[in-house]
Amino acid sequence: MVKIVDILNKSGFDGLSKRVAGYLYRRTIRRFLPTVAEVKYSGVRISRERKLGDGKLPGFLIPYPLEDIEGYEQTLISALRSQIRPGDKVTIVGGGEGVTAVVAAKAAGDTGAVVCFEGSSWGVHKIKTTASRNGVSKRLRVEHAVVGEAIHVYGGADGSSVRIVSPAKLPECDILELDCEGAEITILRNMTIRPRAIAVETHGVYGAPTRMVKEVLEGLDYAVQECGAAEPRALEDCEANDIRVLVGKRISLG
Repeated sequence: MVKIVDILNKSGFDGLSKRVAGYLYRRTIRRFLPTVAEVKYSGVRISRERKLGDGKLPGFLIPYPLEDIEGYEQTLISALRSQIRPGDKVTIVGGGEGVTAVVAAKAAGDTGAVVCFEGSSWGVHKIKTTASRNGVSKRLRVEHAVVGEAIHVYGGADGSSVRIVSPAKLPECDILELDCEGAEITILRNMTIRPRAIAVETHGVYGAPTRMVKEVLEGLDYAVQECGAAEPRALEDCEANDIRVLVGKRISLG
């Protein structure tokens, strides 16, 4: 009820009607239409798919994009592939479409394991679907939870019902990926694990600027490499909002 009132306040009755029509179409008719193509982000099959007739429909019936995206999370993906070894345990905070989780699971191989924390129930569904479509479900576990604090969770953090995990309770791992829209600094400052490498997507726009994240990593005894803008395809936005990727390598391991 609260969500309906919120939509009415923001978009009026016409906006609410379109949201309802789109929801009903996707839940009924569209489910039974033949799939004409998968949607891929950086070569990874995601939860979305193109159905017969999608291109001829008004945008409100299918409000999310259905185009393939090359270069999606390009810098973070490159960082993960450079650090993950077969058999590694990988922890991911902030799952998004599940693309980096699939990349991590493939790099870790059959003897590795990935656990992904995601604050949105819809996000959990997307990650699990993406994992299934890419054949890595058996070594990728998704936890419906927010780590540290919910600053900007895509799809919403499901209100007061979402489980909050203390950074001190993160599982031991070889590789840690943080892409959690502003919670990066809180997690780094309060976690007790010391992975071999940490890949962080910074979010200055949400209070986790690159400079500060780098300082915190260095204070934890990590040598930090700056990898550049998170998505070169959206360089202007990344620069304006300070969204970059850092990789910290634990110094004590050599």
